[in-house]
Amino acid sequence: MTIRKLHQILGDLIDQGHARKPVRVDKRSFGHPLEIDGCSILDVEEIEVDWIQNLDGDGAMDFREDGSEAGQWTCVLKGDWDATPPQQH
Repeated sequence: MTIRKLHQILGDLIDQGHARKPVRVDKRSFGHPLEIDGCSILDVEEIEVDWIQNLDGDGAMDFREDGSEAGQWTCVLKGDWDATPPQQH
């Protein structure tokens, strides 16, 4: 992604009312076969606003007193790595 494309996407998100959303990185979506050889600078391929559920202090999903999910809308930077584990047959 270029700076121009990043600027355009972020400008569109600001225009849509997302200017105060936190920005997070989806680490599982970043990877490269040459990481073991030192490849550590990876491309951002996608930016989206997504609902991210909060975790409690033990790493479990967090819920509000009324039983609803505790979380927030977040701007997420993603790579192009497929972090989905292979399906077992």
